[in-house]
Amino acid sequence: MEIIEKLKEQVTVQELCAILNVPRSTYYRWRQESKRIQGAYQLEKSVGELCKANKYRYGYRKITAILRQDRVVNHKAVQRIMQKYGWQCRVKVKKRKQTGQPHF
Repeated sequence: MEIIEKLKEQVTVQELCAILNVPRSTYYRWRQESKRIQGAYQLEKSVGELCKANKYRYGYRKITAILRQDRVVNHKAVQRIMQKYGWQCRVKVKKRKQTGQPHF
């Protein structure tokens, strides 16, 4: 399929698909799929950079809010990526107040 991308300026896509014995619809489906995969890779990369820059303190909601300043992002996709790589926020353990009499 990469061959078609390189040669489509010289010969039409229809002719190239006929030579390779591949339906045109298969070529266009492959092209659409490759764009989707590339977009997912870019999202993973940007989520990773944001998590690392903020020392893994932010959860998926905050990371999604930051990413939405530049582009449209689904919070479930960000959450899935963060869970896949273990980039969930590190929660501080809260100190509990002692109740009752102090020990001497």
